[in-house]
Amino acid sequence: MFYDNFTPDQVCGLFSAWHFVAIGVFFISAFLAIYFSKKLNEQQAKKIILIIAIISTVLEVIKIAIRIYKKSSLDSWIPLYLCSLFIFAIWFFLSKNSFLKNMGGSFMVFGGIFSAFCFIIYPSTSLMIQPIWHPGTLHSLIYHWMMLYSGFIIILKKLYIPHWKHFFLYLAFVCSACLLAVIINHFCSTNMMFMSNPFGLPILSDIAKNYKWLYMFLVFVAQSVLLFWASWGLYSLILHFKTKKGENHV
Repeated sequence: MFYDNFTPDQVCGLFSAWHFVAIGVFFISAFLAIYFSKKLNEQQAKKIILIIAIISTVLEVIKIAIRIYKKSSLDSWIPLYLCSLFIFAIWFFLSKNSFLKNMGGSFMVFGGIFSAFCFIIYPSTSLMIQPIWHPGTLHSLIYHWMMLYSGFIIILKKLYIPHWKHFFLYLAFVCSACLLAVIINHFCSTNMMFMSNPFGLPILSDIAKNYKWLYMFLVFVAQSVLLFWASWGLYSLILHFKTKKGENHV
């Protein structure tokens, strides 16, 4: 269950039958969970967020311990990728400090939700290299499901009120991760925050190979700027139609 060397026919693969099953289960279960969570009160919602924080952290620690024991590469266990930041963000969100709370909330909503969507549609770091039943694959699916669910819940239950000014908090959070990633990548030849090479995205391989600094800049901007504003634009659009619909019923 924990070995890593698979033949091509064992690997699930992208856009395979099992991948589409995973997509269906992921979105249907997330929709049902969010739908039935509408009846939660504020305290119940906060408890669920705390439970998700504990579960996601424990699972990550177990994953790291197993991969260190197996002497896997640093890339496979250091939690310094965009989606890995969810673990830090959710604990920031649970803080009583308003600065940390809004910083964590901004990432959970404007970074986490969209990243979870992207992962399940293109899970190159799991389904492309492992079977659907592999613990690493199941962990990735559950982890990103929790990202999606918790991001929606803190908005729906108004535990976090989005504001465009929170972009600067989001930017500081992701910038810090990118800076640390560049340092680790330089000294350890890793691919933290995917700033060394576009794993699973061959369309960017030529840029990364021939224009290293341009590639790093593009990845940095995509994760720290474009992701926030793309998510903010979608959020604003949904809010606009929701408000307009409410006015039409008056």
